[in-house]
Amino acid sequence: MVFRKLTLISLLILSFATFLIIESCKHDPGIMATPDPDPDPDPDPQFCDTTSISYTSIVPILSANCYGCHNDQTANGGVNLKPYETVVFLAQNGILAGVINHKQGYTPMPPAGKLNDCDLLIINKWVNDTTFEDPGGGNDHPCDPDSVYFENEILPLIVSSCATTDCHGTVNPQDDIILVDYASIIDNGKIMPDDPEGSKLFKVINEDEPQDRMPPEPNEPLTAEQINKLRIWIEQGALNNSCDNGCDTTNVTYAENVWPIIEGKCFGCHSGNNPGGNVFLRNYTEVVVVANDGRLWGSVNHEAGFTAMPKNLPKLSECELAAIRIWIEEGAQDN
Repeated sequence: MVFRKLTLISLLILSFATFLIIESCKHDPGIMATPDPDPDPDPDPQFCDTTSISYTSIVPILSANCYGCHNDQTANGGVNLKPYETVVFLAQNGILAGVINHKQGYTPMPPAGKLNDCDLLIINKWVNDTTFEDPGGGNDHPCDPDSVYFENEILPLIVSSCATTDCHGTVNPQDDIILVDYASIIDNGKIMPDDPEGSKLFKVINEDEPQDRMPPEPNEPLTAEQINKLRIWIEQGALNNSCDNGCDTTNVTYAENVWPIIEGKCFGCHSGNNPGGNVFLRNYTEVVVVANDGRLWGSVNHEAGFTAMPKNLPKLSECELAAIRIWIEEGAQDN
């Protein structure tokens, strides 16, 4: 009898122990299971490319946020941000970084609110990493024969060919498109550095259909050489660069010294079916006429009684003027 009671008690104890073991091994599936991935994770912040920043990187930011109040017609605070030189001046003296970063002592800009983080990063990096140079060619950097320079070659080409009255100059610009300086050419010409085919200005200049081409008829199209210069400049990054080979006037010739000036800074306005002032400057025969009668020198030297040339561009450099003067004094030969 006693044995039976002990057996019954043992069975009860064993059953209770088994129950405890089973319960202790149970777990909450929601705790132990591998959590499911978030079905709708937050997207990564917008990618901000700062690998290759140049002035062309900040022009779209200035255009979207600043040009509306700081342009040729409306220069709030006396500041026109269209010229490259103005932006460089503000960058060099700390004003640009001060206003966009809302630093103490500076007027916060833009007034509508601070720029987004990516735009701030791009402008700050450009300011901090750029070695600013005089974009007007007044430096001692020699010209690389394999490079195309904006101030030396591209700006005169675009201004003389496109920035005329009732076209894309500052007076009655067609479609409100102005092409008179680096900022406006990059912005309004929709230049894509390293990508000529993706740049609107290059595409319209290189257009095969006469009705779509720029400059429009009856103006002369750009030459293959000029189009290639524009292509190379864009392929090389569409930089606001310049060079200076010094001034050598020991052996001035028409082909080497005078014609490049005429072609780059005069040809666009003085060709086609409606040349400026009814003066053609398309070749030596036409150039020598105005050289011999005094109009060429009077215009480029901005003498009284003559229309200052080149139009819409700064006066020729002292070296360029010297080359033209010497060539005329030596008989204006076709050499």
